Order: sequence, then structure tokens, then C-alpha cells
Amino acid sequence: MSRSRSASALVAIGILLSRLAGLIRESVFSAFLGIGAASDALSIAIRLPNVMQMLLGEGTLSASFIPVYSAEVERDEEEAGRIAGAIAALLAVVTFAIVLIAVILARPIAWVVAAGIRDEPHFDLAVTLIRITFPSAGILVLSAWCLGILNSHRRFFLSYVAPVLWNIAQIAAITIAALVLGIGDGDLTVIAEGAELSDAQKRELAQENVDVLGGLATAAAIGFFVGSCLQFLIQTPLVFRLAKGLRFRLDTTITGVRTVISRFWGAVLSRGVVQISALVDSFIALLLVTGAVTALFKAQLLYILPVSIFAVSIASTELPEMSKMTVRDDIRLRAVAGYQRILFFVSFSALTYVLLGDRVVGTLFERGAWGSDETLQTWMVLGAYALGLPAAAVSRLTQNAVWSRGDTVGPARIATVRLVVAVVVALATMFAFDQIGPSDIREALPTIDGSPGNDTLRMGAMGITFGSAIASWVEAVLLGRLADRHIPGMRPLAALPRLVPALAAAGLVAILGRIITQDMVRPVALVIAGGASGLTYLAVCRITNISEVNLFLKGPLRRLRVR
Repeated sequence: MSRSRSASALVAIGILLSRLAGLIRESVFSAFLGIGAASDALSIAIRLPNVMQMLLGEGTLSASFIPVYSAEVERDEEEAGRIAGAIAALLAVVTFAIVLIAVILARPIAWVVAAGIRDEPHFDLAVTLIRITFPSAGILVLSAWCLGILNSHRRFFLSYVAPVLWNIAQIAAITIAALVLGIGDGDLTVIAEGAELSDAQKRELAQENVDVLGGLATAAAIGFFVGSCLQFLIQTPLVFRLAKGLRFRLDTTITGVRTVISRFWGAVLSRGVVQISALVDSFIALLLVTGAVTALFKAQLLYILPVSIFAVSIASTELPEMSKMTVRDDIRLRAVAGYQRILFFVSFSALTYVLLGDRVVGTLFERGAWGSDETLQTWMVLGAYALGLPAAAVSRLTQNAVWSRGDTVGPARIATVRLVVAVVVALATMFAFDQIGPSDIREALPTIDGSPGNDTLRMGAMGITFGSAIASWVEAVLLGRLADRHIPGMRPLAALPRLVPALAAAGLVAILGRIITQDMVRPVALVIAGGASGLTYLAVCRITNISEVNLFLKGPLRRLRVR
């Protein structure tokens, strides 16, 4: 079990570094692009290849390829290499065909996915950005194939830290474009804030400057493509060294390849529906006021951070191990330990997003063209998302446990139910939330930072993320029941009630912290309020004998004793 913890810690560190790089990237994008039609177009163009990567790559390969390949490595490395090469060739052919079609049909695709960006300059920009970013999809799918190879050989760090290069390339691209276009901080203030103009007029001025914002968005899209290539290439030397007998040959007669293909479609549905759900959220957001897509995208970045660090890191390292196990009690024990770790970290993350989310969003994004109203809008969207964080996180591990038993169809059906629930709740609530503006929130919550400036923003995207939160709980319960049929005794959410006293105490401290730090700058306010809340959470967890807190504090406490 200690080996498993070490592996998950490596994955967590790699994911943390890549996510921090992603947050820096989005902070830079926010400063240059703000929230508007250009940033919405870029968000859609980036979302499409990411969805294809998860649809055909990382999520699907985790379910179909890793269990087969990791088990074969133990028996016959040469045969495992042949399986890996055949799957890579198959993925290359399929993704090339999809990318070619998408590039040719970029205009009708943009017409469908960017329905809220129909004015000619910004629609043409969306078409251009899709043509630039979509070829990255095939490269990212092959990058996910590399991840599957490395995970199966217990080399967890490189694949999860590789996206740092992907993010650096995008940051460099938009920064270089700003220098070439002669845009500095002062110029951005003139473009996006326009001296002696109202905030609404400033926003209009920023959106009308298509040449500047379009040039920056195009540069970011080019950086997206270059970064995808770098992310793939940095993994390939180690992959070729580890995968013995690797032959890139389109051969579907190999038994292991047929097994992967037979599980593939169920995996596409189970993991793919989650990604399709995120894409559907973006489409629905286009029905709302301009800027909803960008707010949703920023919220999703923060939402996925604790899921990736604390859930994906554990689920990814456990899948190869579970796939090799034959005793169901052993799988159950590993899963229970994983659930406890996930809920310990993710539950506090959700609490922080709900109560201190404006401090988080403001610290990361509020500069340049991004003001306090944009921060408030994104916090509301993030807070609704966070209500489903614990459920979404444990579902990752539950899904992997079921996949390890060879069942990809059951999770696919449940994922479809999740999608339907999310869409129904979103459509039922988002237009009501869209009647709420920043000034309404400030009247209701007196501890909100910043002064009103752009009341054209609306909170409709809250309905979308609220639907996602409810759907996450539905999925977690249904997956738990399915897992219990495969592995009796699986209880994904059993550890959550024991965390309630610690969460309640931490929540009270966070609210007090908001009041005390109301007049402080956001980063300082976040450190003080969030730090006090976190220490309270750890203290109460220790008092109530939550085992994970002892493991978390073991290193610091040992160092204190030595001193």
C-alpha cells in the first residue's frame, strides 16, 4: 500500500505542476483577452480537441487498453509490445481521419458549436481557431497512448508533468504575439478599460478590436498545437525503451487487440459521455449572455484541479494494480483506502470553492481586462460546480474498479444517465439564474469584494454547473451500486459523514475569515482565511480520528519531534 501511495504521490505532483502551469496560462489569457466573444471562440476551439483526446485517448485507453496491456506485460513483454503498436496504429488512422474531416468542415462545425458567436468577424475567428487547434487532437490521443504505456510500467510522473510544456508553449505564443503587436500592460488598459469610459463601453471597445484580440487568440491557438507536439515528443523516448517488441502495424488479429477493441466502445461511452457533457455545457452556455462560455471554462479549470490531483492520481495508479488482482477483497480494500484519501482532500477543496471562491478566482485571474464582476461571475459558477466535487471525485476510482473487472458497459449506461440529468437540470434552471447580475449578488452577500462595474454579466452558467453537481451525485450512487455487484462491500461515499464535523468547523472559520479580511487584498485574504480554515479542518479531523490526517501530518510532526 505504501508503494501505491508513493505512485499516487508522483502522479499528484505531476498533475499539480501541470495544473499550476495551466492556471498561469489562463491568468495570462484572462489579462489579454478578458471575457467576451474572442475568448469564447478560443475556449470552444480548445475544448474540441480536448474532448476528442478524452473520448479516444486518456479516459478510453484507461478503461480498455491499460488493463489488457498491463496484464500482458507480466506474461509476455514481446506480445504486449505488439498489442501496443497495433493500438497506436489504429488510433493514428482513426484520429487522422477525424482531424481531416474536422479541418475541412470547420465552418459548419463552428456554426453548430459556436452558436452564440454568429457576428461575422468573431465567427470567422472561431473557424480559424478550430482549424488551428483540431490537428492537436490526434497528437493528444497518441500522447494519451504514451501515458497508458508508462502507467502500465509504473512510470507515472513523466506523462502527468508533460502538459507543463503544452501550457508553456501557449503562454509563450500569446506573450510573443503581444510583443509583436506592440501590446503592453498600458496598451491593454487603453484597449480593454478605455480611459473615462463606462465599464460597458470599455467592454464594447475591447470586443470591437477584432484585429488585436483575434491576433492574440490565434497566437494562443498556434501555441496549443506546438505544445501538443512537445507533450507527445517528450514521452516517446521512454516509451520506446520500455515497450519491448513495439511494432506499429495495423493488426486486429492479435487476441489482446481484439480484447481492447471489444472494451473500447463501452469505454468511449463511459468516459466519453463525461467529456461530451462538458462540451454540451459549453454549447448550452452559448444560449446565455456573451461571456458565459469563458466563465464556465475558467470554473471548469479550477473544478478539475482537486479532482485531478487527489482523485485521478489515485485512480490512475490503482487501475493497473486492480487489473492484475483476482481476489475481490484485495480490490475492495485498495478502493476503500483510496476513497478515504480522495474524500479527505476533495471535500475541503469543495468547501473552499464555495465559501472562498472569489478569493481564489480573483487571485488567479483579476488583472488587465478581467475585473471584479468577472471574478464574481466565475465564483458563482464555480461554487455551484463544487457542490458535486466529492461525488465526481470518488466516481473516478469506482469507475476504474469496475473497469478492472472488464465491465465498460455498465459505467457507460450510468454516464448516459448522468448526462441526461445534467442537461435537464441545466435547462430548467439556467435562464432563471440568467436574470441575476453582479449587483444582485453584492446586495445579497455583503462580504463580496470589489465595486460594481459591468452589470451586463449574468449568472446563467450557474444553472449549468448546478445541473452537473446534481448529476455527479446521481452517478456516484449508481456507480457504487454497480461496483458493489462486482466487488461486494464497495461503499464509495461511506467515509463522507465522518468528515462533517471537520467541514462544519472549517466552514465557520472560513466565513469569519471572510469578514475579518474583507478590506485586505485578495491574495492576503485568501492565505489568512483559507489557511485558518485549513488548520481548523486538520485539527478537527485529528480529534475525530480521521486516519488520513495522521498520514498527511506524519512528515511535519516527525520533523517537529526531531527538533
